[in-house]
Amino acid sequence: MATRGQGRAGAAVLAAGLSPEEAGALAHPSRRRIAEALGSGEAGLTVAALAQRVELHPNAVRQHLDVLQRAGVVVAAPSAPTGRRGRPSTVYALAAPHAVAALGHRELVRLLLEFVRRMRTDEDEIEAFGREQGRHLVAGEPEPGALAASFAGLGFAPEEVTSEGDRRAGAMDLRLRACPFKEAVLAEGGHLICALHRGLVRGALARIDDTAELAVFEPKDPVTAGCRVLVTGLGPRDTPGREDPAAA
Repeated sequence: MATRGQGRAGAAVLAAGLSPEEAGALAHPSRRRIAEALGSGEAGLTVAALAQRVELHPNAVRQHLDVLQRAGVVVAAPSAPTGRRGRPSTVYALAAPHAVAALGHRELVRLLLEFVRRMRTDEDEIEAFGREQGRHLVAGEPEPGALAASFAGLGFAPEEVTSEGDRRAGAMDLRLRACPFKEAVLAEGGHLICALHRGLVRGALARIDDTAELAVFEPKDPVTAGCRVLVTGLGPRDTPGREDPAAA
C-alpha cells in the first residue's frame, strides 16, 4: 500500500490543472488511491499489484482503471518481455504528469488555432508543418515503441491493441484514450488540430522507420476520445512476453 508521504506526493501531482473529466474520475476516493499508488510506482503496476496496494478486489480495480483510462489519467501497456510463454500482463502507469503539462498549454493552443485560422492556412499546409516537426518528437532510439511514448508525452494516453499476428506482420494499432486538446478541436477550425496531429505522426514515423506508413488516422469525438492510429510497414515485432522459438 502506498505510504502516506507517497500519497501526498501523488495527490500534489494530480491536483494541478486537471480537466473536468480527469477531476471527475479522481473524485472517487478509491480511484484517487489507485492513481496515487501508480504515482509511486516508476515502472507501472499490474492489476494484482494495485489490488494489493489499495486493498481492493482485482475486479473493482479493473473497473476503476477503466474509468481512469477513459478520462486520460492512466495509460495501459503490455509488460516488458520476460522470456516466459503466455499472454503478457498489462501494466498501468500514471499519465497525468504528461497530461498536466499539456493541460497548462490548452488555452495557448486555442489562441494559436484562432490565429492560424485567421491567416487562412489550409489543412495541407498544417499537415506538412506537422510532418516537419514530427521528427523532433521522437526521443531516444527511433524504435516503434517511441511512437506511443511520443503520444503519451503529449497527453493522448495511447493504448496498443495490435493482435499478435499483426505485430509480426509489422503493424501497430493504437487507440488514443484521451484528447488533451479537445477544447481546441471543438472550436471553430478545430479540424486543423487533427491535421497537425496527422502530420506529427507521419513525421515521427519517418524518423522511426522510413518504410512505415500511416495506414489509418481516424479521429473520434474529442470528448470521448478513442482516435485510431494504424501503422503498417514496420519491421516484424515479437509479442511482448512471448519467447522467440528461434532462440530456444
